[in-house]
This record gives sequence, structure tokens and C-alpha cells, in this order.
Amino acid sequence: MIDTRHLMTFRAIARSGSFTHAANELGCVQSNVTARIRKLEERLGVSLFERDGRATKLTKAGTRLETYAEQIVSLIEEAESVVADADGERTGLRLGALENTTATRLPALVKRLHERFPDAPLSLKTGTTDELVTAVLDRKADAAFVAGEVEHDALDSVEAFRETLVRVRPKDQDMPASLIAFRHGCSYRAQAEQWLRSVGKAPVPIIEMGTLDGMLGCVTAGVGFAVVPRISAENNSHRVGYEFEDLPAPFGDSRTNLIWRRDRAPARPLQELIGYLNG
Repeated sequence: MIDTRHLMTFRAIARSGSFTHAANELGCVQSNVTARIRKLEERLGVSLFERDGRATKLTKAGTRLETYAEQIVSLIEEAESVVADADGERTGLRLGALENTTATRLPALVKRLHERFPDAPLSLKTGTTDELVTAVLDRKADAAFVAGEVEHDALDSVEAFRETLVRVRPKDQDMPASLIAFRHGCSYRAQAEQWLRSVGKAPVPIIEMGTLDGMLGCVTAGVGFAVVPRISAENNSHRVGYEFEDLPAPFGDSRTNLIWRRDRAPARPLQELIGYLNG
């Protein structure tokens, strides 16, 4: 049987890409980390890491093990947390959310959760819908706000918000040719491209940005146009520099859903969040 300490060590190295960083994270000397990985490799009969200069990379076998190690160690950590927290008041919540949702919808919800569970750690990561779905499936997030319906046997969901998508263009300037959007996997980008194809204006040059503020700042500067939820366009600091209009149906309609894994009982903070959205 695989020693769970060895899997925890493997996961730490896989995440950090370094035996040294893993040793620091685990609070042990590097020789212990090396010994655990050697024993794990002997147990499995494969090499899990290869060194490329100073970098440590997963082998093909290591890549196959990574998902299983992440799931197993996450379940162990979850079990320890749930058992130790009898009343469920201190179990943390790892949330994922779209950039737009984080900026406009989450502050009030996060405040409400923090006031209800002051001793429960709360973390938040942003990403595209595709990235967030993967994070929940891989147990790297407990729940995530994503755009649109996600049909997957392992996931449950509840509708959180309804959004109207708008095209944002610089004020008092000619219509730019380029679409400013988040990277592939963003559902708003996908809907924008579908709309452009429907009116015979695709393909268009696409400029990828990492933040909503950067995107709308570039629109104000005349670099391009963007497609974002109306609430994001209405409440941005660059508002004076652009104008916007609703996308026609059905391209302008978008729903944000909260998703979580079906095979785990939601911790108290997540139960409370689901209750807020259902109410």
C-alpha cells in the first residue's frame, strides 16, 4: 500500500516544481523528501520526476499520478478538517470565480460569509470557466462561480446571477477592429465570437488581457472593444471613457452558476452560500 506521506510529498513537489520548496512546505530536510520519493518510485516501479537543469518536471508516469495524488491528499485533508471541526464553524472554503464576478458580485457575499464564519479560512482564485470547472473537479477548489450551465455527472449547481452582456467601445472614437478579451476558456469571449460570426464580422483580431480593469482601460484608450456583463461596465473606474450597448438575444443573455462536487457533503460555509443563492 502507498504511504500517504509519500503522496503528500509527491504532491508538494508537483505543485512547486522543486524538492527544496517541497521540503520547506513540509517542514523537513530535503534528504527526507528525496528518500520518500525514492520509496514511492520503488513501490510503483516507475520514475516520477526528471531534472532539466534546475527545474524538476513530472515524467509521463508522474503526470498520471498527479491527479490521483491531488484527490487522495485533498480527501485526507478534508476528512481531518471535518472531524476536527465538530460544529462545522471553522472549516474553510476555497472559492473560484470569474474575474467579472469577483469584481462586482462577490464582495457582498464574501463579507456575509466572513461575518457568519469569522474563524473559517476563505480563499478566492479567479480564472476562466474552463479553468474553474477543472479546479473543482480536481478538488483544488471547493466551489466556483462559472458562466453558463455545466453538465457533468460529478457536479451539482445552483443559479447564482443573471447577466446581460454588452459591447463596450471607446467614447467619441471610431469603432476599433480588435476584440479585447480574456484567454481561451472564457465563456463571455465565446459568446462574443458567436455574436460576431452571426453578423458576419468574424474573425477579428483578439487582444488577450488578464484583468477586467486592464481590458476596460484599453477600451478607453481606443485599443479595441470588449464584451462584458453590464454590471461590470456600469461600475468600472474607466466608465467616463467608454459607452456600451446590449448584445442582441440570445448572445446577450448569460447566467452565472455556482458549482461544487456531488460526491462530498458541502461544509457549513458552502451550505450557507448555497442557501443565500437559493433564497
